[in-house]
Amino acid sequence: MDEMIGYFDENVSKYDSWYDKHEREYHEQLEFIRERLPSGKGVEIGVGTGRFASQLGIPVGVDASEKMLSLAASRGIFPIMAYADRLPFISGYFDFSIFIVTICFLDDPVASLKEAGRISKEVISVILEAGTEYTNRLQQEKKGFYAYAKFYSEADMVRMYTMAGLKLIRNEYSDLYTGGMRYRIRYVAGINQR
Repeated sequence: MDEMIGYFDENVSKYDSWYDKHEREYHEQLEFIRERLPSGKGVEIGVGTGRFASQLGIPVGVDASEKMLSLAASRGIFPIMAYADRLPFISGYFDFSIFIVTICFLDDPVASLKEAGRISKEVISVILEAGTEYTNRLQQEKKGFYAYAKFYSEADMVRMYTMAGLKLIRNEYSDLYTGGMRYRIRYVAGINQR
């Protein structure tokens, strides 16, 4: 985990510039999420540089990378440095928490989902789904940020939500394209069953 955080800290500009170089993909992903996002007080877990939170009206962002959080703060996000499986919030504080292409970078996604369920009424995960031409290529190349990623299928997400004690209330996807390759973005939402 420390090696990955170090890589993200050292490559903040490279990470953030992807959104400028892939403006169409970024806006398609934003719209896909915006159309489904609930109202209320939210937190993005794994906020990175704040590209999504700042555009989606999510005021609070959590990340383990200090340098990523610094850029998120410059975009108006209230930054909290913490790990996804140990969040410094009281139980039930948020209406929703959201992981946007973050689950693939976590050591223990189930513990992180469970912790998100503790602090919020609704837990949302937006993933790049395993098994597409694009994610297969990223997994094979193991370069850059995605050298640290493990992609998950729909069945994996359903299983992890169940293990975390979350009841699914939404499970939708859209097939999008980047560099001529198809990828699937999936939106999974659940509520605490405890």
